[in-house]
Order: sequence, then C-alpha cells, then structure tokens
Amino acid sequence: MRREVATALELAQEHGARCERPFVLNEGFNLLLGLPPHPIVARIPLAVAEIRDPLENARVEIAFAAELAQAGIAAIRPSALIPAGPHLRNGVVVSFWELEQTDSRPPDAKAAGRSLRRIHDLDPERMRFLPPFRPLRELESLLEQIAARRLLQATDLALLDEERSRLASLLPERLDERPLHGDAHFYNIMESARGTIWIDLEDGCLGPIEWDLAALQTAARKLGQDLPWREAIAAYGRAPNADLLELMVDLRGVYVTAWHALGAATIPESALWRDRWLELLREERANRAGP
Repeated sequence: MRREVATALELAQEHGARCERPFVLNEGFNLLLGLPPHPIVARIPLAVAEIRDPLENARVEIAFAAELAQAGIAAIRPSALIPAGPHLRNGVVVSFWELEQTDSRPPDAKAAGRSLRRIHDLDPERMRFLPPFRPLRELESLLEQIAARRLLQATDLALLDEERSRLASLLPERLDERPLHGDAHFYNIMESARGTIWIDLEDGCLGPIEWDLAALQTAARKLGQDLPWREAIAAYGRAPNADLLELMVDLRGVYVTAWHALGAATIPESALWRDRWLELLREERANRAGP
C-alpha cells in the first residue's frame, strides 16, 4: 500500500474511522480518498506540495472552509466526524473532509455566481489569514521548478516568463484585497444534495475580484469550451474593471499553463492541457507581433 494511503488510513483509524477499502475519488495535484463506510474524504497534497508549504496551505484551506460555512456560503466542508486536521505524519499531510452526495445535474451557473459574490463580500479584515494574491508570486516559483527539472523546452519556458513579465508590467501596482476562491472555474462547482457548492478551496487568497471572474470565463473564451459563464457573471451582479479583467484572463492562461507543465511530470491529463495552452499562447504572441 502506498505511503500516502497508509498514512490517511492510520490517522482516520486513530480517530475512530476504520476503513479497509479506501477508493480514489481523484488523483492529480492532490490525492482524494473516499473512506467507506464513513462519509469522509482524505485529501493529500501531491504536486501542489512542490510549490506551497502543504501543511500551511491545508491549514488555511480548512480555516477558509470554516469561515464559508459560518457565513452560510455553500462550499465543501471539513469533516465533523473526525478532526479535520491538517495532520502531518510520515512526511504526508492529510486533511479530512465531508463526502458530498453528488447530483448528476449540470452546475447551476447562476447559483454559483451568486455564491461567489458572497465570498467576495466577506469582510477582508476577518479573512486576513488568507495569503496575498498568489498568481504572480507563484508563477516565479513554478517557472523555477520547471526550469530546474527541465519540464519544458527552453523556448516554451522563455515564452511563459516573457508573458509573466509583460503582464506584471501592465497590472496596477496595488490590487484590491477581497477574499477570493482563487480557482473559480466550472470544474470546481458541484451540484450536491444540499445544492450548488464550491469545492477545492486550496487556492483561496486575497486579491481583485477580476481574478475569480476571469477563472469563470477563460477556458470558454480561449479554448472554446461550452460553459455558461455569462449566466454566472450576470448572476454575480457586479461589474468588474473591464481592463483589469482582460489582463487577468491573460494571466490565468499563463498560470494554468505553468501548473500543467509541472503536473505533466506525474499527471497524464496535464500533459494534454499543457500542450493545448502552449499552442494558444504561441498563437497569441504571434498575433501581437503582427505580420
């Protein structure tokens, strides 16, 4: 049994949740394990731990989820059956979460837009435990890791670094500090037995609302995915800064490409997304250069 799974089972059993047949809910940047017969999910950082302190990131994620629950905002919840953690053992960080009963309906874009607005309207002073705006800072770390491990061709690495520098020079020196989901795309919206909820809160940070609103629409606008982002934005009900939003859409494209370049070392699906995003970024650079 792999170390991560054995550690999660050991911790759960110590708190009275014995499980003999765990199952993988998802394995990518994190490992998510179902622990039947208990409605508990064990969450273990994998590739994410190469860029962030996994224990601190899990601590912030649990605190963020607790604040959303207290505010009545529908989102994934830490387990109430055993201590959510985070726990550190054998070099593995584990947090425990409530297993949601999923619904086969497509995500309710309007409900998601309304609840995202409620996240942004939370008192930022109360949410100071969230880290400052992540993307530009993390892009530097991502590109350093990618270069050190030679995960991209030199020309593609240079492209990402050039785009990072270009966008950093265009962004305002000071950005708003609102509580953000941080990765508010449609695959992080779930229809559950208790309604439309936000999942994967690990990217929560303080920053401009345009970052989350960009996440809702970037894949649709840049990759042509059929997503109801306009409905979500309309239900959100607050007009963003149009120029800043466009910069954030571009920044998200670079940020996502870099994460998939890192993830591609262990996640086959990330290699496909990395290549698709790189092709798009090359085309966009060529179009800016003109004939």
